[in-house]
Formats: sequence, C-alpha cells, structure tokens
Amino acid sequence: MHKTKLITALILIAFGLLGRIFINEFIKIPNLEIITSFSLIAGAMLGGLYVFLVPLAIIAVSDIYFGNTSILYFTWSAFMIIGLFGWFLRNKKSFNYRFIALMTGMGIFSSLFFYLYTNFGWWLLTNMYSHTWSGLIQCYIAGLPFLKNNLLGNLFFVPLFTSLALLAWKFYSILEFRSSVVLKKIISLIIKLLNRKLIGIYRKLTVK
Repeated sequence: MHKTKLITALILIAFGLLGRIFINEFIKIPNLEIITSFSLIAGAMLGGLYVFLVPLAIIAVSDIYFGNTSILYFTWSAFMIIGLFGWFLRNKKSFNYRFIALMTGMGIFSSLFFYLYTNFGWWLLTNMYSHTWSGLIQCYIAGLPFLKNNLLGNLFFVPLFTSLALLAWKFYSILEFRSSVVLKKIISLIIKLLNRKLIGIYRKLTVK
C-alpha cells in the first residue's frame, strides 16, 4: 500500500509540474492553475505526509522554473493548507458523483481561501498598497479578476482530475507497469525543462 501511495504521489507531482508549466507558458491566464486539484487529491486519497509533500513539491520545483518572490511564504503554505482541506474528505472517498461534488465544493472553498490568504500576504510583504485597512481593501479589490480565473479553473479542473484519479486508483493494478514507465518519461522531461531554464539563467548572468 505504501508503494502504491508513493508512486501515486510521484505521478501527481510529475503531472502537476508539467501542468503548471504548460498553463503558464502557453495558456497564460493569470491564476489559472491545477495545483489546487492535485493538493486536494493528495489530501483526500493519500493522506499522511503526502497531504503536504505533494503540493509543496509541485509549487517549489516549478518555482525553480518560474522564479518567485517573498510571497512564496504564502503561496507555498496556502497549497499545503489546501492539501489539508482535501484530507478532511478522506473518509468520504468513493467511486461516485457525490465524492466528486464534495471535492469540487472544496475546490471552490480553496479558491476563496487562496484569494484571502495570498492577497493578505501580498499586502503585508510589499509596498504596492499602503499598510492600512484602506490599502488592504484596495488589494482585495485588485485581486478579484484573479479570483474569478481561479474559481473558473477549479470548477473545471477539480472534478476532471478527481474523476481521473478515481479511475486510476480503481484500475491501478492494471496500469501499474505502464504508470511507472510513463512516470520515468515525465520525470526525464521535467529534468530537461529545468536544465534548459537554469542554463538560460546562467547564460544571462554570465553575459557581459
């Protein structure tokens, strides 16, 4: 069982990394993300340390590719907390529409939490808004378009990936060998992408 959970966690991390890179590089809609989906799935279906490790690995490794600022204290912790939201549904896990609906509802709640939590962090850590109640309100107002994108994304991605995760879990014994092969290829691709990005950063830093 432990091996099954470990492989599942690695698959979630790998697809989460590729998904975040693809969305940010090609779709480019602000705050459209799939990390919430994978965080909830890790919490509800894996439990244990995977509640925190899966979302942390996705956001931390992909931040090597994209870069980040001090707001990472809030974004990283936000997705780990969202993983905990999924953990609250661990006893509801079943192969039916009710569980998918519960996960989708938790995805909506996660969007609202992420908006309130990270916008507060942005207001607190930057000088873009005055550190007053008025400044905090301005920060939240400015973040509303990002909340809309995040909500719409989670309304689509959470039920989609929850359904796929349930199918994969149900037929894991059949897919186990192929999953390991696919996982190795995905990890290899991620390493190549990260190497390419790091080489590009190194060249920029060394150009006179």
